Amino acid sequence: MPSRIVTLGLCALALASVALAEDIAPGLWELSLEARVDSEPDFQPGPMTLNQCVTKDDARDPGKLLGAIASAGATGCSYSQTSYVGQVFRFTMQCAGTLELKTTGEVTFSATALRGVITTSSSIDGKKVEFKSALVGRRLGEC
Repeated sequence: MPSRIVTLGLCALALASVALAEDIAPGLWELSLEARVDSEPDFQPGPMTLNQCVTKDDARDPGKLLGAIASAGATGCSYSQTSYVGQVFRFTMQCAGTLELKTTGEVTFSATALRGVITTSSSIDGKKVEFKSALVGRRLGEC
């Protein structure tokens, strides 16, 4: 009985991956991130925009599309938690390299667009800083 449950669980994961592959279209994507720091209301950096080519393999995993913008400037980053429910991707990312960051996010996506909120916390000069960012993305066309 436990092996059947494991088998059913693996089948469900495989089906979720197939469904996800149909949700994000490969191609050239534009991602814009606008950050705000609640503790520093005068700090209003402009939006950061990144164009990224998404391959057919990358399209199966929204984390690959979001990784570069969710950890901009940081190194040694990896997802510690991810979940896909319908067209919503939730994640936690840890970066242990040049910038020690912890990033969490929730992103709703379709084949050609995405929108979400990303929260990043770090320690700068011994002071904890938390950024809340609005993320918007759209598919521009082929790479």
